[in-house]
Amino acid sequence: MKPRDLFASCASACLLLTVQPVIAQEAGMLEEIIVTAQKREQRLQEVPISVTAIGEQAIQEGKITQVEDVALETPNFTMTQFNIGEPQYYIRGIGNSLDSAGSDPAVATFIDEVYIGRSAGTAMDLYDLDRVEVLRGPQGTLFGKNVVGGALNIITKKPSPEFEAKFGATVGNYSQTVLRGFVNGAITDNVSGKFSFSRRQRDGYVDNVVDGEEYHDEDNLSARGQLLFTVSDATDVLVGFDWTTDDQAGNCRNVNNLDKNDPLGLAVFYPPVIAATTGGDVRKCASEAEAFQERDMLGTLLRVDHDFANSTLTSITAYRETDYAWLEDLAGMPLGATPFNLTDTVDEEADQISQELRLTSAGGETIDWLVGGFFMTEDVDRKERYIGSFHAPLAAQGFALLNGDVQFNQINETTSTALFGKIDWNISDRLTWSIGARYARDEKEIEQAVENFEDPAFDSALLSQLLGVPVNLVVLGIPVNGPGELIAFVNSGDPSVLNTPYNTTAEEDWSEFVPSTNVSYQFNEDGFIYFTAARGYKSGAFVSQTATPQAAATPLDPEIATNYEVGVKSEFMNNRLRVNAAVFRMDYEDLQVFRLDGSLLIAANAEATSQGLEMDATALLTDNWVLNVNYGYLDAEYDQFISGGEDFTGNRLPRAPENSYSITSNYTFNLDGGSSVDFNLNYAYQDDFFHDPSNANGSGEDAYGLLRAGFTWTSASGAWDVTAWGKNLTDEEYRTHTIISNIAGTVDLWGMPRTYGLTLNYRMQ
Repeated sequence: MKPRDLFASCASACLLLTVQPVIAQEAGMLEEIIVTAQKREQRLQEVPISVTAIGEQAIQEGKITQVEDVALETPNFTMTQFNIGEPQYYIRGIGNSLDSAGSDPAVATFIDEVYIGRSAGTAMDLYDLDRVEVLRGPQGTLFGKNVVGGALNIITKKPSPEFEAKFGATVGNYSQTVLRGFVNGAITDNVSGKFSFSRRQRDGYVDNVVDGEEYHDEDNLSARGQLLFTVSDATDVLVGFDWTTDDQAGNCRNVNNLDKNDPLGLAVFYPPVIAATTGGDVRKCASEAEAFQERDMLGTLLRVDHDFANSTLTSITAYRETDYAWLEDLAGMPLGATPFNLTDTVDEEADQISQELRLTSAGGETIDWLVGGFFMTEDVDRKERYIGSFHAPLAAQGFALLNGDVQFNQINETTSTALFGKIDWNISDRLTWSIGARYARDEKEIEQAVENFEDPAFDSALLSQLLGVPVNLVVLGIPVNGPGELIAFVNSGDPSVLNTPYNTTAEEDWSEFVPSTNVSYQFNEDGFIYFTAARGYKSGAFVSQTATPQAAATPLDPEIATNYEVGVKSEFMNNRLRVNAAVFRMDYEDLQVFRLDGSLLIAANAEATSQGLEMDATALLTDNWVLNVNYGYLDAEYDQFISGGEDFTGNRLPRAPENSYSITSNYTFNLDGGSSVDFNLNYAYQDDFFHDPSNANGSGEDAYGLLRAGFTWTSASGAWDVTAWGKNLTDEEYRTHTIISNIAGTVDLWGMPRTYGLTLNYRMQ
């Protein structure tokens, strides 16, 4: 679809802002959702930006329990997860998979307006929340930290003086058990407190036929506490903490999409091994690695809000730390049974301190404004270790041609500072013009080192026989990065192709000024149209797992995004029908792109364009029945991208399905005696897409749809409710992450199968 066609279609489009369907707040009307996407409370329908808001009710009823559920109901938002420490979010096709200690996420996550620097601290259990907001495109003039691709804004429920308590329990298949609850109320006349907890456990849904264990399980314990001090009529102080720990068996991958034409012809060894182990069942794996995933997160918060006569000063001081470790088999087959094996283990410790100051006007007839400053320091200590072996079972009865044990160490310190502001000028009762700007500066200091724990061993004659060319091998410091690099080494005769251990340091700083402007016109009491032009910025990045010290010390350039958007928001039939739409075009300069090639990451800057359409409609069909439909169209591709000597120009961006939609029906009716029943049905569909920038055959994911349902009974008093629920009811098989192997097709993780259960809640007020 051409850009002019996209913008022309806006006049007839009927949706943009995804709102979770809810029971009408008043008879005959849809519920109004209040958001703070622009750092002040506004009706969702009054916000002239692309934002999805999922309200408290959907979260409380268990329909939304994790970020993946949010993605399913948000146009052009997708999520994949390498492991517990590396979730990967993509908005409008923009995201990244770099795990380096010296990089930043493209999609930023905020918890109670606190930026989360490491992705390991973002994939959490969603419970006791006020709402979740997903903002698309650059947001630099409103948020403390740089936001280039979009933002996930998670807002918890704050303490209040009214006593309230809730306790719930869930049981489900795969031996799932969940215990959740909170207690809220006044402690003194001026102090309110709240404590929440969540305990989730579940058996794994992937059976390892080698060790008989179950993988992809769940074992999470989370707690949150907050105290709200009403110091005076003008001053509130919020003190809070949150803590999470996870201890899981981890991932277990399986091999698919075998390519019999691989460079060394080693894929022929895999079919009999697969037949004897997993039999091609995606719910089975075959690995001798003792995989695990562990994570601990801690956060503290001090927020002060003070009202002046015509403005409010907000100070947000926060400390966060995230420690995680995992081990995983990246080859997906038993040691020695196939020609190539590789295990990967990571141990990362990260902590950050951030401070944000904002002064926001109280709201005037003509001018509204906001100014702010942001400061953050982040320290990351990351170790990643690969243990690999390269075998030729048929040629030498299992003699190891290549073995390696190497560790990549990174210690990075990031310092970020920014000034930002925004002015809204109400030119008339119907016309508003907004301008904003941000100046950001980021400094990174990094130390990278490679340690070799075991010298590789070679048999030159045997390898020469396999490759069909003369080989003069030397002892190398790190394992071979797949057969492609092995052949390159053989052909070049240059031992520098496969590097020896190194230790290097580097530092760099970047700064950028990014402006934005927005014009909105209220064409009647129930609708307005808006135009936005905004630039976004993400700092440069140092790449991990590089083959040479020169590459380790050379950063990628910063990303610069320019977003153009036209949208319309409207309500009809006395707020029984809500119809919104937007079209957009985002131009990316120096998009940071990472590809996993063998065991190493290859990184480069690229030029890219993402354009599309986002639509949403919510209708109150009867006083008891709410129907929501959202749709996203996405055309996202590389305008110029050369990496590792290959040209990927014109390829589609990863995790960017051309079409996606979600349909949700929520029907509620009352029973005799005052109790009620709510029936919720959701179907979310994604078109085919690619997992990898190369768009290789094995990285393509076929289109799929996920069906969810819930049936809730609520007592007349509202004290009790029981929900029977199910997810992925059609038992769809789809991949959540894939590694393109240079030897054996793809090594994959698969989404959860059909799950179902029963949830019981009790409330006290």
